[in-house]
Amino acid sequence: MILRWISRLFGRKPAPAPEFPHYVTAKLNAKLQPLDRGFVFEEPLTAQLEARGLGTVSGGGTMFSRETGIDWIDLEIGLHDLSDTTITTVLETLLQIGAPKGSELQFSDRDPIPFGKTEGLGIFLNGTDLPKEVYETSDVNSTIEAIGAALADIPHYWGYWQGPTETALYFYADSYQAMVAAVTPVLARDPLCEKARLEQVA
Repeated sequence: MILRWISRLFGRKPAPAPEFPHYVTAKLNAKLQPLDRGFVFEEPLTAQLEARGLGTVSGGGTMFSRETGIDWIDLEIGLHDLSDTTITTVLETLLQIGAPKGSELQFSDRDPIPFGKTEGLGIFLNGTDLPKEVYETSDVNSTIEAIGAALADIPHYWGYWQGPTETALYFYADSYQAMVAAVTPVLARDPLCEKARLEQVA
């Protein structure tokens, strides 16, 4: 039996700060590398909470496995209290940032609150089955630039994961179908995208 190997990168739950003794965890259905997690979610949420004196993001993690790549990310959030106003601020801020569907806010003593609004597109580039000359003459950065240009009119953010047989590019926006329609012509004319597969990841 092959055991699933899971690791949490760059994240831990810190000791509670005196002014923010209540902790909640935002488990986000987003496939982002640690640096992207900080830029996309941690920094904007921290700025909003600290500006109102409600709390701060004190840590976070990226969960991944060798088989499937990045599974999800989470944020450890220290709060002044767990009032409806505070919790609503956390949720509304994450939704404004673009938290994907399938996310949830977790508590130590109550049921989680599901939330999320954006949908996710995974583009999995085949890294083993294309002609050798395709890999030798293609530049994945050019492919990424072309996909980004196709999505220019669709506000989005993205992450990536490079596995043993595939390179995954993850995009998040209001509509999965709109993203598919925008990128399909790019994939059809790019040799590196032959045999690529698309998957809705949120």
